[in-house]
Amino acid sequence: MNEPIRSRRLERCDRCGLATALCLCAELPRVATRTNVVLVMHKNELGRTSNTGRLALAVLERAKLSVRGVLGGSRDEPPPGRRLVLFPAQGARELAARDAADSLTLVVPDGSWKQARRMLSREAWARDAEVVRLPPTSSGRYDLRRQTREGALCTFEAIARALGLLEGGELERELLGVLDAFLVRVRHMRVAGGSL
Repeated sequence: MNEPIRSRRLERCDRCGLATALCLCAELPRVATRTNVVLVMHKNELGRTSNTGRLALAVLERAKLSVRGVLGGSRDEPPPGRRLVLFPAQGARELAARDAADSLTLVVPDGSWKQARRMLSREAWARDAEVVRLPPTSSGRYDLRRQTREGALCTFEAIARALGLLEGGELERELLGVLDAFLVRVRHMRVAGGSL
């Protein structure tokens, strides 16, 4: 079911979040990875056109969504196995290629900085998981929201860079190409407004 974008009243795709006239889904690859990715998305991110976590769910075969902040919502318990939480918390160590493993689950908070920080202490997926961060990087490609932190990345770009470290640069390049295509269409959608 398509739903209107809040401010523009455009019908949009539930999967990629773009206006249906600009839907990217037919062009999205399905990417196999060894790493499981669990996106812990705050409920406020579900309807945002600038959210890139939804794009990761559409592209990555081993991606799963857990929604946070819904009263009475399901509380998925993580399966056994090694989990790393990707968040630049103070004291987090750098993610490295040596972390790669077939049974690895990468938990990625998706929300504001404040929401993501709360997820670290309140979310079952983060419990007993080691918190890791990406190596320092220059600013990312994402410019749809104002970044309040130096070197901040959107959710999809952070996932792409993490998987690049864990599974190789070719995977990262493929995912960043998807992000670039998404950003072009979102910018067009914002410029065109309701006239698509």
